[in-house]
Amino acid sequence: MRAAGGPAPLGRDEAGLPPCYDAVPLWAHDAPISADVEIARWMADDERRGGRRRTVVFRSIREHPGSAVLCNPYPRLVMLAAMGTSPETWQAETARRLAGPAPGAVGAGAEWSELAEGLDALPALRHRPGDAGRYVTAGVGVTRDPESGRVNLGVYRIQVAGPFRARVFFDPRTDAHRNWERSLAAGRPLPLAVFLGADPVHLLVAASRLPAEGDDYLTSSRLLGRAVSLSGEPPVPADAHYVVFGEVTGRLETEGPFAEFKGYYVDARQSPVFEVHQVVRAPRAVYPTIVTGAESGLTLMALQNEYLMYAHLAAEGFPVRGVRYLLDARAEFVTLIECDEPSQALVRSAMAFDVRTKVVLCGPQLDQPWQALATFGFRVHAEPWRRKGRVEGERIGIVLDLPPEGRAVEF
Repeated sequence: MRAAGGPAPLGRDEAGLPPCYDAVPLWAHDAPISADVEIARWMADDERRGGRRRTVVFRSIREHPGSAVLCNPYPRLVMLAAMGTSPETWQAETARRLAGPAPGAVGAGAEWSELAEGLDALPALRHRPGDAGRYVTAGVGVTRDPESGRVNLGVYRIQVAGPFRARVFFDPRTDAHRNWERSLAAGRPLPLAVFLGADPVHLLVAASRLPAEGDDYLTSSRLLGRAVSLSGEPPVPADAHYVVFGEVTGRLETEGPFAEFKGYYVDARQSPVFEVHQVVRAPRAVYPTIVTGAESGLTLMALQNEYLMYAHLAAEGFPVRGVRYLLDARAEFVTLIECDEPSQALVRSAMAFDVRTKVVLCGPQLDQPWQALATFGFRVHAEPWRRKGRVEGERIGIVLDLPPEGRAVEF
């Protein structure tokens, strides 16, 4: 029995979500609540009480009557269900799909209505008390390379500054930042579309470090195993729940501070202004948000690191069985690679592919990594760890290639 005022079980159809959400329990929170810090605080308190982060639809938001906000929108099982895979086979299956032909993209109509209030109509949250304002955190930004026309997807934090103005942070290492610089050099702003609530696979692709020469929707179609339906310009998925169209100018304004999903505030900085032309919404739209911290944001980081690392090692010919990035290490800095033939060559290849990871552990039995370290003999490869071009200590690769003598105790 649920506590008075607590969340109630929610059916996927009732929530207005796609079939992949059948993979997890859904909950409805119908007590009035504010989008200004209160939703994020409720999610953190609920996780502390229950020891897990639930997927919850908030349906009574004080500032936005009639809107629905989806928190923890992309747990691992939802992402795997969206690709039609299972926890046991998904890495091998995605590697196979990435190596195969792309089903491509097709044009399609979309059932969107324009929101005259612009960004003010979005139930965007202020996630933490120290945040500079309301932020869009689960939007996928779509830009084109001004020279080649190739489409790039990325996840960028967007601070709402008014009904038709926002500030968007493009990390200088991203394709969107390069597209923005090239557009400005050509004397024009960069067209940008931001969509929320489409097939979760697009967000996984947007979060991934993919080669700049590819069209990201082709990668989405490979992971989905079918063609994707697109609408608008820059093109967005026709099944998107919310879409923001506009252009990024050369004007800079102060953006931040903001509580990053890795668990710390980033300071205020100068970021380009996003001039919004149009905001649209689909019928029965649900607004997804990645609430700062823990599983909500880190799951995407882990998934994109895992499938890309597995595909890389498989393409190099290593007989890898699985890759895991630990959420406790911010889903980025500790890499576990299960392989029946662990080797220095495999570890060096993994470390060269992912220069951000600090520890790579490779061995045949890593379901309990600390026990594996205690049981196996190992060899170590060390090299400098660099952050933004500056050496900040060392990174190590550990090869568990010396199995223990004897056999395990049986009951």
